Amino acid sequence: MWLHVCLLAGTVVLAVLAGRGRIPHQEVLTVREWKLLLLLLAAGNCLGTWMSYSQNKDRQWEEGMYFERRAAGEGSYEEEMEVQVRGEETSVSVRIPEQAAEEGPEEEEEQAAKGATPTPGLDERICQAMEGYDRQSREKDRYYLPADLDGDPIRWSRPWDTSGNILAALCVVAACCIPVQKQRAREQERQKRLRQMLLDYPGLVTRLALLLGAGMTVRRAFGKIALDHKRKKADGEMRYAYEEMLTSYYEMESGVMEEQAYEDLGRRCGHPKYRTLATLLIQNLKKGDQRLLDTLEREAAEAFEERKRYARVQGEAAATKLLIPMVLMLLIVLVILLVPACMSFYQM
Repeated sequence: MWLHVCLLAGTVVLAVLAGRGRIPHQEVLTVREWKLLLLLLAAGNCLGTWMSYSQNKDRQWEEGMYFERRAAGEGSYEEEMEVQVRGEETSVSVRIPEQAAEEGPEEEEEQAAKGATPTPGLDERICQAMEGYDRQSREKDRYYLPADLDGDPIRWSRPWDTSGNILAALCVVAACCIPVQKQRAREQERQKRLRQMLLDYPGLVTRLALLLGAGMTVRRAFGKIALDHKRKKADGEMRYAYEEMLTSYYEMESGVMEEQAYEDLGRRCGHPKYRTLATLLIQNLKKGDQRLLDTLEREAAEAFEERKRYARVQGEAAATKLLIPMVLMLLIVLVILLVPACMSFYQM
């Protein structure tokens, strides 16, 4: 029962810490997910406690209790029992014979020989006591256990049933899988976001360079790209880089300094390429760099080259993954060819 007590105490501590805001909800799980985790722990612990109690309440073997013998022809069966004699404990496998099991002369001689053999061990003594008690007081459909061993009382009990503990432990494992799965999904989403932003970077820089070459200011070109994405967003997939640009555009429209908006853009994107772009735009504001257009064109060319390298790496990774099904197909073909050949060889 100690497992259920510890689990209950841990659940209460987590609930108290979550209620006081000591657990960083949003960094690990949302409030709703924390409630689901605590509910799973509490429900699993309650159900496990009930199972442990119901399965072990009749564990102690009282006087007059017996095993049912199976009908003739169904065979004997065994039950594991725990035995305590004068403070010494051991486990014994009790064999319950079928109802019509009659021992012939040879079997009786064998049992007698076993009884005559010196057996100093507690297990052997208990087995001998059970055999002797069964021969003396055998009933047709009941199998009783001896109450004493050489004058010392025997305490019989069934082994502790661990079904409730296993159920509670499984609920703990399932509860632990919730934050692990959420963290894994969050990491996959982050990687997807970075890959998409890397793929969108060359086109974004190229569009910005084209608009600047057409005579627009940096702010107007920036805003046009963001607003064009807003008009197309309803019909297409979310593009994270353009969403961050739209957020920065709204910040500038609401009164945030342009330099601060570009700096926040690079920080939110979290990709080195976008931090480089933000740095170029901030330098243009501070120093009035006349070579911004040339710098952006070079940046776009480098980004396209990096995108090509990334595409080659992805293609090589895909080719490597295809090796597994190809090897499996090769093994299947070998089995199809070799098995009939081996069978025909042995038939000869």
